[in-house]
Amino acid sequence: MPMRSQEQELRQWVARLAEDPANADNPLLAEFQMLAERHGKLLRQFHKIAKISDRLQTETKEITRQQRQFVLMVSHEFRTPLAIIDSASQMLELEPKLPVSAMPRVGKIRNAVQRMLHLIERCLTNDRLGAAKARPMSFDLAAMLTGLVGEIAGAASAHRFEVHGLDRPVPIPGDRDLLAVVFSNLMENAVKYSPNGGTIRLDLSIGDGAAGSPCGSPGGQVTVRIADQGIGVNAADAARLFDKYFRASNAAGTTGAGLGLHLARCIVDTHGGGISVASEPGQGSAFTVRLPVARATTATAAPAAAPVTETSP
Repeated sequence: MPMRSQEQELRQWVARLAEDPANADNPLLAEFQMLAERHGKLLRQFHKIAKISDRLQTETKEITRQQRQFVLMVSHEFRTPLAIIDSASQMLELEPKLPVSAMPRVGKIRNAVQRMLHLIERCLTNDRLGAAKARPMSFDLAAMLTGLVGEIAGAASAHRFEVHGLDRPVPIPGDRDLLAVVFSNLMENAVKYSPNGGTIRLDLSIGDGAAGSPCGSPGGQVTVRIADQGIGVNAADAARLFDKYFRASNAAGTTGAGLGLHLARCIVDTHGGGISVASEPGQGSAFTVRLPVARATTATAAPAAAPVTETSP
């Protein structure tokens, strides 16, 4: 029943009680009238709040729509000049007359371009998560991780990658592109926050889903653990690492927007999994991702990627 109708009915009922001669000397009538008036005021306040809430919801939807349009427009407008800058930088690197002293500066230009493109991809992924759900298809997680390790290790000469459990297909249901964002972000962070190099270890294992865990199911779960020997974070920062735009207190000198880990959690949650971190300052960090495993009857593995040498435990 609408709030205004409730208020009108209450007033009419109180008026009928007051008009009844039997209630003329009732000492409770005045108190009841006072309570009815207060109740009417509360109903009017609730009505105002409801109208404000509806308006805020409408405005929020419009702001979200405009934000998505802005992100798409900016990403499109930025990609073309960034591609031109990157192409010009590559041409400079091939220029035989370029002074040797200029090569590091050209490298910085290309790195800056890649950081901008990386940020654009993160923003677009965030927009996609807000607009649509994941598109699950069965793919080989081990092959995808092998390919990512090969790409990231090739650009991180000061780091040693140690992988375990990637020697056999591991089919899982999920959006391959979105999950690639998760694991590439975790590996890139392991490199970025280990400025002195060291070993980055990736472990892939399969087991039964524990009772009460995000992946607890008859099909079991797959666990990916990525550990580094970097700067680590304290307990207070670790509790907020997956918050949007949050950056750890010791990450001020490192580039980043505080969006990658938030996206990772959103993507993993969308897949019915879970992500956690264990870290200590100066001792490195270990991120663990758990995802449901595809059933053997429906699993169709994707083509295997280029192999990466696997080390023994």
